[in-house]
Amino acid sequence: MLSLNIKPPHDPAAERSVLGTMLADPDNIPVVLEYLTEEDFYIEEHKLLFNIIVKLWQEHGNNWDEVILGDYIRKEGLEERLPFEWILGIYEEAAPINTLETACRIVKEKAGLRSVLELSVNLIKDVKELQDFNTIIEVAQSKIFEISEKTTVTHYHHIKDVAREVIEIIDKFRKTERLVTGLSTGFTELDMMTTGFHPSDLIVLAARPGMGKTSFMLTLVSHAAFVEEKPVAIFSLEMSKEQLVMRLLSGMAEVPLQKLRSGFITDDEREKLLSAALELSKAEIYIDDTPALTTTELRVKSRKLKKEKGIEFIAVDYLQMLRSPVRKSSRQEEVAEISRNLKALAKELSIPVLALAQLSRQVEHRSDRRPQLADLRESGQIEQDADLIIFLHRPEYYKKNPSPEEKGIAEVIVAKQRQGPTGIIKVAFIKDFAKFASLTTPVGEAEEEIFEEEESFSDEDYDLDF
Repeated sequence: MLSLNIKPPHDPAAERSVLGTMLADPDNIPVVLEYLTEEDFYIEEHKLLFNIIVKLWQEHGNNWDEVILGDYIRKEGLEERLPFEWILGIYEEAAPINTLETACRIVKEKAGLRSVLELSVNLIKDVKELQDFNTIIEVAQSKIFEISEKTTVTHYHHIKDVAREVIEIIDKFRKTERLVTGLSTGFTELDMMTTGFHPSDLIVLAARPGMGKTSFMLTLVSHAAFVEEKPVAIFSLEMSKEQLVMRLLSGMAEVPLQKLRSGFITDDEREKLLSAALELSKAEIYIDDTPALTTTELRVKSRKLKKEKGIEFIAVDYLQMLRSPVRKSSRQEEVAEISRNLKALAKELSIPVLALAQLSRQVEHRSDRRPQLADLRESGQIEQDADLIIFLHRPEYYKKNPSPEEKGIAEVIVAKQRQGPTGIIKVAFIKDFAKFASLTTPVGEAEEEIFEEEESFSDEDYDLDF
């Protein structure tokens, strides 16, 4: 193995003070376990002692002392590695309770630095052996993220504090007098059912090919960018940036997409397109059409866009075309990993992430062809991770002679909603322009009607003494 001639980072004093505190007062063991595992200690004897302390605590709770500890060490034949005098010295180095968390953080950070050092050595080795560049980058990004996850400590919050924050959020929603407290979709009934797309939400939009997934996604993106005036990002793994913009221009200028693709447009239509292009250029829409993107690359690019452009909505077209940075034994495991990463991205950036997905052919074998959750292709993990699952279904697609009620109509099926109801909403599908439109009252007008009818309530009606 290659060597960088660098001594692995560690802090023996911090390790001893943590162990000493665990020995001196077993009440502190759960605090330490929030931060550290055996692998976070560098010195082998420290790892061994940590393991023994945890085992005794698991077996006896707080009802053990140095006598029981010494007896355990003797039974295991570890007297030479862990002499009693040495353990007494560890007792004496116990950290004061007010500095215990600091000592734990030091041990954890040193363990993270050792992981970075090990990764660096392996990367140098891969470079010397002329490994594939893209593979090296993917592995490096994946490992760095893994190290970051391991060294991040999750803190608990008392429910009283969380309840206070939630009441403040609800009050904020109440003062806005809006039913849509998240990012509006532009579809009145969908907004009423979901209250919009919310920060940290993973929204999965799934359908069979030909249903208009990309067109629906672009309709949502257009509304977010133009009406809500939010910066948005599109990661398109299937279509090029030119194809996406062509669809957007077709919908905005209302010039049939087929005419744009053939070039047979009139002077008047060209003027409409130029006007639409000028309007489109004012929107903060950022497109990345890198093919075969890994989830790690997606997260790196998204973090950069969030930092530099302040994006508030991400759309990914589509989920099954993303790649996991680390090879999995099956496609199902890979899709599950991709799904988990997308949910983690939404939580990390605290913005809604929309991911398009393909449905399996099971839909075609059903008499009404209406999608169900079981049709989500290749992974039940998608269903588990998603906060909102929407299916698109156009009955006319499957019929030679659709009824007048079915022509130009699409069903938006809310199949899962973690925080609300499910149901079916009908919208208009304008095939020539590859776009969708609401069939009902604009959401702003609908909100005004509802709030005019509501009674006002006083804070005195509630006893919320925090």
